[in-house]
Amino acid sequence: MSIQQSGQVGSGRLAMRRAGFTMTELLVTMGIVIVLVSILIVTVGGVRETARIASTRSLMTAMSQATSRFEEDLGYLPPILDNDRGLVDPVPITETVRDQDSYPKYLHDLQGWYSYTSPTEYLLGYGSHLEDGYGGPDWDSIPDGSDDDSIPDGQQRNYPGLRNPGTDGAWGSSDGLDFGGPIASRNPEPGGQIYGPYLELKNDSSLAALGWDESTDSWDSSKVDPATGQPAVYFPGDKGYDPDAAKVLVDAWGAPIRYYRINYPPGDLRGRFPSNYQVYPRVSDWRYAPKLSEFIALRPWEIEPGNASDYFFTLPGGNKWGDFNDLGGGGSLSGDSTTTAGLQSARYAFLSGGPDQRIFNWHRTDYPDSGGNDGATFKDWLGHFPDRTADGDWYGLQPVGQHYRGEPWYQVPVTEEVNRDNVREIGS
Repeated sequence: MSIQQSGQVGSGRLAMRRAGFTMTELLVTMGIVIVLVSILIVTVGGVRETARIASTRSLMTAMSQATSRFEEDLGYLPPILDNDRGLVDPVPITETVRDQDSYPKYLHDLQGWYSYTSPTEYLLGYGSHLEDGYGGPDWDSIPDGSDDDSIPDGQQRNYPGLRNPGTDGAWGSSDGLDFGGPIASRNPEPGGQIYGPYLELKNDSSLAALGWDESTDSWDSSKVDPATGQPAVYFPGDKGYDPDAAKVLVDAWGAPIRYYRINYPPGDLRGRFPSNYQVYPRVSDWRYAPKLSEFIALRPWEIEPGNASDYFFTLPGGNKWGDFNDLGGGGSLSGDSTTTAGLQSARYAFLSGGPDQRIFNWHRTDYPDSGGNDGATFKDWLGHFPDRTADGDWYGLQPVGQHYRGEPWYQVPVTEEVNRDNVREIGS
């Protein structure tokens, strides 16, 4: 009996000992759990980024289709507006001489000729009746509690849409006197056909406002993300949000989307440069046809072999420039000429900085030990020197449309791979 009891007790103790974990087993189990959680986090993060890329592509595709419909109605592509919603003239093609850094001025200046505000202005038509001919009135002059019937002069509430911007795309603003046609000088027709909206947003998360200075009724250039060099944006409810600020369309990471269009003859939005365009006797031997390939940021980091092409900007005299990457070749050929067939034929495009929200304007790629960027000297070259033109600035002190007012330069790392994850939508 005692033996049996002893055996039973012993069996119970053995069972109790086997029910627990040894320290080794516990550590192994915890390690497995940590590995699985890490894999899960990476997988979920990857899925999330893939979803954001898909969402951004979907929005940009819709923007491209809306641009095409706008052109069908108005006869021209939307012009370039600055962050104040003012018209920016095309970059003069006569500025082909090299400056003190030996690069062609036209090609350099063109890198800042894009817009954050044009898509909302022309594709949505969010402005008031005083800004684009259709929409909300000046609510400061309307008594509280007013309804549509009591609003004077048939002014509509803030419905999307616009009336014909005119041949200059600026609703009658005085470009020459006002340096780019700011909103205050616009004089849109109060009647006539209503165009658009050409773009319908699935939700409000795609529409944001730039930082705004109410005292000057203009973009607050201090509101810039120093890590990306792009303008900071604000949503309703955010500290710093101003309902009167210029609106922009943003990607899935909350950064503003750029709009590019092909260069055109000054004052002629419907015009196009033929390949044999001649302007002044001093460049009478120069043949020029603009391409989207001239915008370095639009050239993909990686290109499928069947889609690769080459584009050199050929100066009067025969010297050729690809991008601003010093590949050490010397002679009459400078930079990387790699581009895509689509950029050679397209006329407009949209660009997102992707997950890192950064865009580099000067190089298509920058591999280690290849090119001019070593993280120390490149910041003193081109737009990355504070005393020279910045990435987002336009072409200096001209009498009309004298600056772009884009984003400032940012410190580039040794290997500038930020363009690898850019998201592009190339229009026809």
